[in-house]
Amino acid sequence: MTSEVRKNMSSKIEQENPSQDRILVVDDELDVNISLHMVLETNGFKVDSYSDPREVLQNFRPGVYGLIILDIKMPHLNGLALYRELKKIDHNAKICFLTAGEMFYGDYSDIFNSVGADGFMRKPIENQKLVERVRKIISR
Repeated sequence: MTSEVRKNMSSKIEQENPSQDRILVVDDELDVNISLHMVLETNGFKVDSYSDPREVLQNFRPGVYGLIILDIKMPHLNGLALYRELKKIDHNAKICFLTAGEMFYGDYSDIFNSVGADGFMRKPIENQKLVERVRKIISR
């Protein structure tokens, strides 16, 4: 991950009580990643951003995030595979997918069924709709 994306993130995620206002964003498109980070932070959330899903697995700790937003199509490890790995570490994690493309259920039907319709946001998404959706998911 580039230093620009990691601007507000320490190299080691602080151990803290679970924070409903702390969001993890994982998207390999730098402009999308930075945009999501800025919109969420401007609306009162603490945001950690990664562009490389492999780094997420190296640094992830359970119980830190109120919500994890994952892009589906990423190199090295797609968002659906990352979801499965994160759920092994923190089965209570709230995860929402962000995608611009069509979604193929195939081998991932278990994930689609478990997150339901609210577990997906389509890119591009208006800033206000993003914030509203994040607040709705976190409040559950």
